[in-house]
Amino acid sequence: MSKHTHSIAKGEGAGRPKAPHRPMGHRAFGLLGAVLVPFAQPMVPGHASERRVVVGHDGRVPLEAAVAARYAATGEIRCGGVRGIGQITGGGDVVTSAAHVFYDEFGRSRALQGACVFVVDGPGGREEVPLAPDARLCGSTSPYGAAGRHDWAVARLAHPIRGIRAYEIGGKVKAGDAITVVAWEGGRKTVDACRVREVVVGDNGAREIRTDCTGFDGMSGAAYLTPGRDPRVIGVHVGFRSIDPDRPAIFSDRHYTFGTAVGTVFRRALAAAESKTDGPTTSSE
Repeated sequence: MSKHTHSIAKGEGAGRPKAPHRPMGHRAFGLLGAVLVPFAQPMVPGHASERRVVVGHDGRVPLEAAVAARYAATGEIRCGGVRGIGQITGGGDVVTSAAHVFYDEFGRSRALQGACVFVVDGPGGREEVPLAPDARLCGSTSPYGAAGRHDWAVARLAHPIRGIRAYEIGGKVKAGDAITVVAWEGGRKTVDACRVREVVVGDNGAREIRTDCTGFDGMSGAAYLTPGRDPRVIGVHVGFRSIDPDRPAIFSDRHYTFGTAVGTVFRRALAAAESKTDGPTTSSE
């Protein structure tokens, strides 16, 4: 499986592996990843030349100015030479994303390799706000070796960002639900209207969301949002699984993108970040 973060080139930003057309969630698992890449990988942030995974057709289009304010909470995370997506969620100083945006394949915080910032377009223009990964607010600090459903993270910003409406958390997700995925791509925001195809429940109740959304490197951490005027976060994008990720194909158990649903522990971590208390002590859901 592959995760969708993208490594930052000199003078660029940060990120992990690349992605193709209607990409799938993608996770990297070190040596294991080298074996599984043809089937499953995480998605790293990236630009036009990066890998893209297309399920069915590539539905990503530029975000229209008329609805830009609706999705203003979506921004880019740059952390230790890697780029991913994050979004202001719940409170004005809290961001949600994927754990592998903050922790590498060895379980090390990317903050040790370079500062972490959240980049977002606010009312006064583009802002860069420092943020700090917190192991207590992550589904896993070894996301490359953990199931995708634990690949979520909550981080606090150094200060609130004014003038941007944070996303709220939505309800339980089910197969067939329509979702919207907003992400930074090539320096601009793009949006994809796609669908949840399967929800896989683990032994401990944690849920993985499998979709027909397009994925690309650098999309890791992008929220799965409910459609409409009041988008709510129901999950975050992780990566893709495919036997041939560079070729568009219909959704199947051998070609799809995936993420993790917002579960009980995810909600507790978000509440802890908002109240500035310690995060949850269990990683069940």
